[in-house]
Amino acid sequence: MNLRRFIIFPNYDVVGKKTGWVRSEFNNLKRAGFSEEEAVNLLESRGLIIVKRGGYEDGMLASGFTRVADNEFNAFLVLDFALKVSRIAPTAAVKVFDEGSFVKTHCVQFTNGDATANVDASDPELMEEVRSSKRIFSVVNPDKYDGHPEFTNFVNEFNDLLPYERAKVVENWNWLGYESKASFDFNGDDFCGFDLNEKLCHLFLK
Repeated sequence: MNLRRFIIFPNYDVVGKKTGWVRSEFNNLKRAGFSEEEAVNLLESRGLIIVKRGGYEDGMLASGFTRVADNEFNAFLVLDFALKVSRIAPTAAVKVFDEGSFVKTHCVQFTNGDATANVDASDPELMEEVRSSKRIFSVVNPDKYDGHPEFTNFVNEFNDLLPYERAKVVENWNWLGYESKASFDFNGDDFCGFDLNEKLCHLFLK
């Protein structure tokens, strides 16, 4: 999971098109023993970069994203980590948006081991399932993913492909570079496996 405390933009009014030079200066400071935060503060004080602290939305301590390679076992590991973080930092809220189907409600917030999820009334079938079962995470059998295709972000001879061939390869950013599109259970509840629902202290539905 790639969590960041700040997002950095080159100050084009100062550096113009020499954005690579800013990255070089940053790397030089890191090699000289500066921490990442010290290097960012120094470059900001010199007017070379513009820093947005707290991530992508205002009021956040950090933000980021990760790709789980259409593997629900990976999704389980990421959310299990986020749940543990909420117990370590009990006054912080850890909010996760899932573009896939591991989180049935697609969004969940962890606070000190509790989970809060919004149930979308526009999907009455899902709303009924979640409210009756009190389960917002899919149950995952890790054995199903032993032979899962490995993730790669490299596509051979991509530049030589015709436009329609490129569109077929990319499809959408979640699929880019997968070795295959084997049929794995993206939205299923296995009869046995890891159940993140059982690790919650409390589940609150809105």
